[in-house]
Amino acid sequence: MEEQNKQSEQETSGAEPKEQGTPTRSSIIMLLAGVYLLYTGYKLCKDVLDGVNGSSWGFFAAGVGFLIVGVVMLVVGGRDLMKKDKAKRAAEAAAQEQIQKQPEPAEEKKSMSIAQRAHLADGLDNENGDDTNAQESSVSLEKKPEDEKSE
Repeated sequence: MEEQNKQSEQETSGAEPKEQGTPTRSSIIMLLAGVYLLYTGYKLCKDVLDGVNGSSWGFFAAGVGFLIVGVVMLVVGGRDLMKKDKAKRAAEAAAQEQIQKQPEPAEEKKSMSIAQRAHLADGLDNENGDDTNAQESSVSLEKKPEDEKSE
């Protein structure tokens, strides 16, 4: 049983390299949550400073905590998105560079032997000869002025 688990782990680890860091969706969600926490923290602190009924200094401390966590989430989410974008651009540039470095396969000139050329020339002569014979036969079907005189 343990051997099968080890084999399956080796197969999965060698099959595809796992993506490091957070996925793009998580980074976007982190950015949105950071913006929301900044808004909530600002609102809590503003209410305490304005003296809104029912607000206390505990809400102010919570607002400051929300502001700190919101800023951290924005920084981390933004940094992850920028890293992914930078890595994607670098991969595209590397792929373009690799494509440009690959030499295009040179087309080999296929040379024909003298016998092949002669055979080709004979084939062309036969085709042209068939066309001229067809034209002559169509002309022979029509009455020639010489034939009319003999009648």
